[in-house]
Amino acid sequence: MPTPEESAAARKQRAEEVMKAVADGANVSDETLKLSNEFTDEWTSRIVARLKRTFRR
Repeated sequence: MPTPEESAAARKQRAEEVMKAVADGANVSDETLKLSNEFTDEWTSRIVARLKRTFRR
């Protein structure tokens, strides 16, 4: 799993890509939904991993 710093850098890069795509005519709703889903998936996996580590003990 990437470190929080790596994740933040990747999210920032992805957000910049989305902004460029939107500026080039991409669908704003689709792009923001994809970006939101990626963020949610990342944090959900972090929480699940943390809970597994906690309750495995």
